[in-house]
Amino acid sequence: MTAATLAAAALVVVGAVIGMPGLALVGILALAIEGARRLTSRVGLRGVTFERRLGRDRMVWGDQIPLDLVVRNGKPLPVALLEAETVVSDGVAVRGRRLAAAERPGWLAVRDAWTLSWYERVVRHLVLVGERRGRFVLGPTRLTVADLFGREAERATIEGETAYVVRPRTVAVRDRGRARAPLGRRRAPAGIHEEPTLFAGVRPYRPGDPPRRIHWRATARTGEPVSRRYDAPRAREAFIALDVQTVDGPYWRRDAVEERLEDLAVVAASLARTLVRDGVATGLAAAAYTGRRERLAWVPPRSGPDRLAAIADVLGRMGPHPSAPFESVLARVPRTIPPGASVIVVAGRDPAPYLPALRRLSSGGYDVRVLLLGPAAAASCARVRRAGIPAVVASLDPDWRTASAVELVA
Repeated sequence: MTAATLAAAALVVVGAVIGMPGLALVGILALAIEGARRLTSRVGLRGVTFERRLGRDRMVWGDQIPLDLVVRNGKPLPVALLEAETVVSDGVAVRGRRLAAAERPGWLAVRDAWTLSWYERVVRHLVLVGERRGRFVLGPTRLTVADLFGREAERATIEGETAYVVRPRTVAVRDRGRARAPLGRRRAPAGIHEEPTLFAGVRPYRPGDPPRRIHWRATARTGEPVSRRYDAPRAREAFIALDVQTVDGPYWRRDAVEERLEDLAVVAASLARTLVRDGVATGLAAAAYTGRRERLAWVPPRSGPDRLAAIADVLGRMGPHPSAPFESVLARVPRTIPPGASVIVVAGRDPAPYLPALRRLSSGGYDVRVLLLGPAAAASCARVRRAGIPAVVASLDPDWRTASAVELVA
């Protein structure tokens, strides 16, 4: 029996003995309040459920995801105060909320509170905002029930994690000036083989042309024999090799330029969208940590609408630091990608350390092209071209957040 209960009982006894019903009534009320407090404390979390519903687990940078918090009191007693604290990874943004620091180092906390009557169910609608690219986690939730006086009565932790990925935004890809967009989708200017489905017009008849190649209607119209002309087949397979290292030197350095990494992610995602839209079998690789066991993020070239989603997921999960030298990505290409495919290198630093690997790929039958970003991109492009490899400068003007297109400049 607590001191408060003893004091209330004493008031009842004294009031009855000395004939003061008011004093006895105060004691009775105190006993009733203390009994209610102890009862609500004892069964505080009994019948209380908490559920977290995430609208979807992926969004593009700048987009939003609905998050519903559902609490239910399944007992015939009210809950004076129910508090929920959910730990979330750094980078989670809730619209209209300022997150507090959590007890777990490097994490934040989303706090909510409710007062529930008996058998009441309440849904609170929150909105997660994609302010940063990455993979973010909603961790365990700690529930705390307070008694009638606001003092903590019972506590429990609901384990479990919910993750979502914020993908980079995509924009159009524009070829300015003399730049030849290395998108693996242009028709070859010449070739041994021609694709009969790529009709390109007519040309004068040449001895040896088969009769089925003669364009009879054009011959009748012009009065001179002409034959159909076809373009060489398109490159149908492209592989984006993304160099996530943004500073020169050893790959294990931790001083990354995060803004340039976001530039690289937007450019790679935009290239992938353009390639997939044009029906090119597209893949991507990067020496980056993506929350999985493999040191290399590897999406083999495939065609189909789901290919862009797979590439965007990798780019969204990609961390700011390299997991291995970029040369390891290029060394794996001949073992997994057949010759003849386009290998598009997207980089934000001087590619001099892996120029020999690019030359080996080029001599091995791969159509190697380089896209460079950053303030020194023009000078680096000149060095790459002197090595016999096509290169262009890619830029996002004014920045990756607001640019409407990736500009390719020779």
